[in-house]
Amino acid sequence: MLRKQLPGINGLVTFEAAARHLSFTLAASELCVSQAAVSRQVKRLEEQLGCAVFHRAQRRIELTKDGHKLFQAVTMGLGHIASVSSDIRRTQSAGQITIASTLGFSSFWLMPRIRAFHQQYPDVKVHVIASDNAQELRSDKVDLALTCGNNQLQGNQTHYLFSEQAYPVCSPEYLSNRQTPLQATDLLQHRLLHLDEQLWDNIGWDAIDWPAWLDHFNVPGMDLDDDTAKIPAGFTFNNYPLLIQAVLDGEGIALGFEHSTGDLVAQGKLIRLTDKVWDTGRGYYLAIKSNLVHHPDVQALSQWLLNSF
Repeated sequence: MLRKQLPGINGLVTFEAAARHLSFTLAASELCVSQAAVSRQVKRLEEQLGCAVFHRAQRRIELTKDGHKLFQAVTMGLGHIASVSSDIRRTQSAGQITIASTLGFSSFWLMPRIRAFHQQYPDVKVHVIASDNAQELRSDKVDLALTCGNNQLQGNQTHYLFSEQAYPVCSPEYLSNRQTPLQATDLLQHRLLHLDEQLWDNIGWDAIDWPAWLDHFNVPGMDLDDDTAKIPAGFTFNNYPLLIQAVLDGEGIALGFEHSTGDLVAQGKLIRLTDKVWDTGRGYYLAIKSNLVHHPDVQALSQWLLNSF
């Protein structure tokens, strides 16, 4: 019944602007419509009310007695709606968004994008969980997760980001007094840096390490624990950022992943070696909790990440 008693909402909004400015022209400018459109909305409102709300002079307008009454009611009503709407938006935005990814993914891919996002959305609180533990990455506390593999995570909406590409990298310093390896087999003459096998077990992904990479390109690769291994021994690290820091320091050659080392190669801080790039067939995905896909802050962050490359 209430709806039948109310004039059209567009007419009320238009009337409020015109009454506040006492000008159809200024109201039209504020509402981004034509002056004729304002005039039509006001006329329709008057027809619905059965009375005039403005006295129209040659170059100005004034509120009628009924117009004054309506203006007070509309101002209070719309003002209250605006205040409540603002409170609701603040409530919806009051919490923080938790996003999780591995240490390597967080350090090299996620954080530069989070910094840029924060400049555009300074009021959105983002909590980053960087972990190489699969249980933490899939915790119920996580709202968004960056994950590898094409398996649908239960209770999540997933979006494809990019494929995984692996290639050897080293620093310019490392090559300053060494011969550049041009073929995959040449790598066996250099100090290769490794990730701890336990890391892959903790994350829950199949290992993309030197034995797997060399085997893919038909270079004899052996288990690093095998005394007859042809892969030269080097440092072993338990997380990817530490491994890449060692590469930047000139300690040896490591497997780079395009999403992590691509920017460092483009900046000249790392050198991509040989022409062998392994597209492993695995994809990286953004997983969003299904019950949060329409949350305004979650939508803003997820779209920012999906559109950032």
